[in-house]
Amino acid sequence: MTGPLRLLESLGAVAIYLFAIVRSLFTGPRYVAETLRVADILVRRCLLPVGLAVAPVGAVISLQGVHIFRSFGAEELLSSLLATAVFREYSPALASVMVAAQAGSSIAARIGTMQVRGQIDALAVMSVDPIRYVVVPGLIACAIVTPLLNVLTTILGLASGWFFAVVLSGCDHGSFMANLYSQVSMVDLWVGMGKCLVFGTAVGLIAGYLGLRTSGGATGVGKAANNTVTYTIVLILVVDYLASMLLLRWGL
Repeated sequence: MTGPLRLLESLGAVAIYLFAIVRSLFTGPRYVAETLRVADILVRRCLLPVGLAVAPVGAVISLQGVHIFRSFGAEELLSSLLATAVFREYSPALASVMVAAQAGSSIAARIGTMQVRGQIDALAVMSVDPIRYVVVPGLIACAIVTPLLNVLTTILGLASGWFFAVVLSGCDHGSFMANLYSQVSMVDLWVGMGKCLVFGTAVGLIAGYLGLRTSGGATGVGKAANNTVTYTIVLILVVDYLASMLLLRWGL
């Protein structure tokens, strides 16, 4: 098969996949119990890695920023920088990346294993829609869990930034807290949560698609899991940059 035909086939497969997802989201039956089960697994699997990945970010911003702001006599602005960076950029991006690494690879491997073992075809034979039963619960779980984890990572990032700025670097606690939210608005909160919703949905979509396209036994399952992590992280970083650039240009 030539390159253009292969590309056309891939685009057609993606379009059919997305149509099936949309149809399953707006029509029954809905497997709520399966969705909650997957969400519970994702929370338990992602909670610790996400916390450990994001918590040091606030500390790094404080440790590096306190010396720079002190040299300009603007130490009280450190907490404003910390809050803006954590709310809008670091927490949503890193939380989503860790969800992609932990949850995305797990979902792709699970669906890929079912595919190579013939379990996906068995579901279809039993008149159970594989997209509706296997893919959609993971998609919804990722879309819900990622913003929730973002709340946790935001708190951890701010707390670690406060600890290293106030306790270790000697910044004034009152000044730090007074300026913490001076440059932060509800727009920053909703921007961060919106990014997480989009990124979490993308993780679920890519993991489900690559899982269903798995072939070649255990090697294919490993490749699907690895590709899920690679594609989603690249997508998250590129989209995060473009979204931030547009939001700044629009004054948001």
